[in-house]
Amino acid sequence: MPLDMKTPDNKHATSASGLRSDARTVDQDSASRMLLTIIATACFLAFLVVISGLIGLGTKISFQFATGWLVFLSAVLLSWRYLPLNARRTIALLILAVLIVRWAYSWLIAPPNEAVIGILIVLLYTPILIVITTLMFSANAVIIGILAGLLMGTISFLGTSREVLAPLYLNDWRIGPLILCVYALFAWLLRRWVNERYALEQSARREQQLTLESSTDPLTGLANRRACDTRFQQLNAGPRKYAIIMLDIDHFKQVNDNHGHDEGDKVLTRVADLLNNRLRPHDFIARWGGEEFVVILESISSADAKAVSDALRQCIEEGTASDAIPVTASLGLALSANGQAAMDTLKSADEALYAAKAAGRNRVRVAFH
Repeated sequence: MPLDMKTPDNKHATSASGLRSDARTVDQDSASRMLLTIIATACFLAFLVVISGLIGLGTKISFQFATGWLVFLSAVLLSWRYLPLNARRTIALLILAVLIVRWAYSWLIAPPNEAVIGILIVLLYTPILIVITTLMFSANAVIIGILAGLLMGTISFLGTSREVLAPLYLNDWRIGPLILCVYALFAWLLRRWVNERYALEQSARREQQLTLESSTDPLTGLANRRACDTRFQQLNAGPRKYAIIMLDIDHFKQVNDNHGHDEGDKVLTRVADLLNNRLRPHDFIARWGGEEFVVILESISSADAKAVSDALRQCIEEGTASDAIPVTASLGLALSANGQAAMDTLKSADEALYAAKAAGRNRVRVAFH
């Protein structure tokens, strides 16, 4: 498992960008699904209008409009899965434009009965389209909403002069400004809501990044001593069976003295990678300080803990054998005892580590209670 895929609860801290999905991407995906639903619904309704037209119901213009609408929407549905985001954005704008054209026809040309249906259709669909375009276009959402409101308001203002609409009470000049103001305000409120969501997301990311940095070793990317202390507190919270391994790179001071600290840092990073990739996903590893590492193995038997310790020692020896600076490591293993604090178990592991060094290094020693 790659290092950057480990969570702080496991062996490696996750980057902040992986902690939370990008809100804009989520919004755009949601908007795409909403748009697909609207298209499918409109396609079905257009199909019903076409069928009713074929049996002699409805008006000729409604039949023609529904036929063209059905052909266009059917083509969009068939190709939807292959359309990139920009194409879907364009389709959303195109549908909004068609609705405005339908609005203009209803107010300026259509007979009264046709005008009412057209106005209702546009009033029902347009708010949804504005929501979709707001989520898809983000920064330009207010412009789109204001422009749609301006066009619809102007058209309806011109349409109120038609005497044929008087019986429907659509000849009031206040309708146009009202529509303009309502749609502009609607778009502005949506945009503000989206911005606030993005601001909250950024704030949460910054907070998580600070938390991540405070618990992560900047060189190796492993958990640091502070994160290790937090894990010890969790172990002390209740009876758990676990093992602690203290690991020290043998003769690391000579590496720094003979090759320089930059090369020493490379060795530390290399060892961290080997250890991190060798452990189980739920095991915990931290850089304790200098060339020392702490490994916590939970829910493990003494025999398995010894086997893991031997495997870690071997993976360092064999993993760096062909490196420019091959190294080995000494390990001390201690098993938790009932009622024993985690720091006491760590102290036992540290004593076992010194025993491994005293015995000649590159070996594992187990602490006995």
